[in-house]
Amino acid sequence: MRVSKSMLSIIGGWLALAVWVLLVPSATFANSNNVELLQSGHELVDGKMMVTADVRVKYEENVSLLVVGYDAEGEIIEIKKEDHFIAGGQTKAIQLPMEHGEELQKVDVRALGSITEPYKVLEETTVAKRDQMEAVAAIKNGGKPQLINVVATAYNANGKVVEVRGTSNYVVENRVSIFKIHLDSVHEIDEVKFTVLTDDRTYLVDSGTYMKDGQLVFTSVVKNGDQPQKLTARATPYSADGRELSIQTAADFIEANRLFNHRMTIKDSNATRVAAKYYDETGKQEIEKRGTLVTVNGKGVAMEQSPVNLEGNVVVPIRAITEAMGAGLEWEQETRSVTVTRGSRVIKLQNGSDIAYVDGQEITLAVPPQIINNHTMVPVRFISEALGAQVFWDQNSQIVLIVR
Repeated sequence: MRVSKSMLSIIGGWLALAVWVLLVPSATFANSNNVELLQSGHELVDGKMMVTADVRVKYEENVSLLVVGYDAEGEIIEIKKEDHFIAGGQTKAIQLPMEHGEELQKVDVRALGSITEPYKVLEETTVAKRDQMEAVAAIKNGGKPQLINVVATAYNANGKVVEVRGTSNYVVENRVSIFKIHLDSVHEIDEVKFTVLTDDRTYLVDSGTYMKDGQLVFTSVVKNGDQPQKLTARATPYSADGRELSIQTAADFIEANRLFNHRMTIKDSNATRVAAKYYDETGKQEIEKRGTLVTVNGKGVAMEQSPVNLEGNVVVPIRAITEAMGAGLEWEQETRSVTVTRGSRVIKLQNGSDIAYVDGQEITLAVPPQIINNHTMVPVRFISEALGAQVFWDQNSQIVLIVR
């Protein structure tokens, strides 16, 4: 078979690429094939580890360079990032200094393009220091600017929450932000879990207690909604024998969609536990702890019946979801069936049946619709995708993210 010069050129290019991949094992590609990490390296310069990387794109894009540094035990001790706009067909050389220098035994370099998710957690780690623990999360934002709240919840070896702290950052589209949260209960911490919050509702995230200098310290985080307001915490300490001690209160003015970081040292040294309540600016409406949360384009969906996990599938009240997505809904009592319409799209479901119809096409559901507390509950992924939306599930944060 005769091979043309152009074909030889293509074959040669692929062979060169294959050789390059073998020679440079740290090179990676982004989710799309648009972003390519050509090569990377690192060396000590004046006590710092200087990381260099050559990144090329086919088409113009905002590219994030993420560098993760490991110590001799394989633990992450430093995360750094750089965001750059690169014109189509261009290669950019990027330099990034790592502060830990000789402590770094391994460096992982990644070049990341845009993502389809509203956000994506790239890395999480904790770094223990003498009197603090630093919880660090690197998060890639999606296609629109948004305020991202990150909460670190620390647990002891018995699974009890000992400390809760959070931080906020406004992140523009397709950029990486590194969130750092300082925890004081370092000697009691066995595990730290991260929660990412981008919605517009008000709720208690979590609370916990730990001992410091012989006194009980109470911490909590409340996520504020879409209006700035003064939030109030009312903490009631109890002694070991269940005796109620002097109540302590704290209040703070919180901007819209940001976090109320509440830290209170309990004055009575007899205190062993704390019960707390939180109120909005009226002082009358108590703020509840949230469970699984559903958002549509970042807006939290109000639900009288909370989402339920059935056989690994999150089911939600169908009326709440369809209204949030601008769809119409009709209920037929005799057949206990539901018809959902949005534009020309018609979706039919029946309680107890795992067969649904989308524009007349039969679909088998993972779990059938069912009535829970007088609400028809349906799989959130099915109904959202049937209405033309994308669905993402954040397991750590227990959030369903619906994007239209």
